[in-house]
Amino acid sequence: MSKKKRYPVRVPRFAAGIRAQELRAGSGRSWWAKRFIASLEAMGLGGRFARGRNYAMSGQITAIRLEGPHVEATVVGSRPDPYTVTVDFRVPDPAAHGRIVAGLRAEPMLVARLLTDDMPLEVEGLFRAEGYDLFPGGKLGQGRYDVTTKCSCPDWANPCKHSAAVLLVLGEECARKPSTLLELRGITMEELYDED
Repeated sequence: MSKKKRYPVRVPRFAAGIRAQELRAGSGRSWWAKRFIASLEAMGLGGRFARGRNYAMSGQITAIRLEGPHVEATVVGSRPDPYTVTVDFRVPDPAAHGRIVAGLRAEPMLVARLLTDDMPLEVEGLFRAEGYDLFPGGKLGQGRYDVTTKCSCPDWANPCKHSAAVLLVLGEECARKPSTLLELRGITMEELYDED
């Protein structure tokens, strides 16, 4: 008879950071917020997703910075020093980027809707037509996703619960401001209405 090894329960230290609000209401009210959460769930994170949700709702993320497709965050865990999480989103190659931007600029109403914090379904179609995903979690093969996460925690799993928490908070930002989805894929709103 084998004995199952027991590990001590680790409780994260209190942090008065960014608290996810929409997660309590069930993934938001917009189609893109629901799709963002569904894409994360489809990554098969299991318990790490649930623990990440708890971290996101309890305010364990104390800082987050978006620089286009690169995101850096600080997450308070059970250890004395906070963890550093980085998330990098796969961006379309230059030719595909240009075609997506041209497709959006050809339909001014799509850009107008983005400017009013609405995400037209057609935007996802433009990305798919170029072989890219608008939402995180697209599979690249061999167990790799189109989102790369790194965390300074000792967990061997990737993405870990800290990375999952950051992705969930990003999902809330995208729910409020859907143009953030484009920024995470390397497309700025300025590109969509600037005349060359």
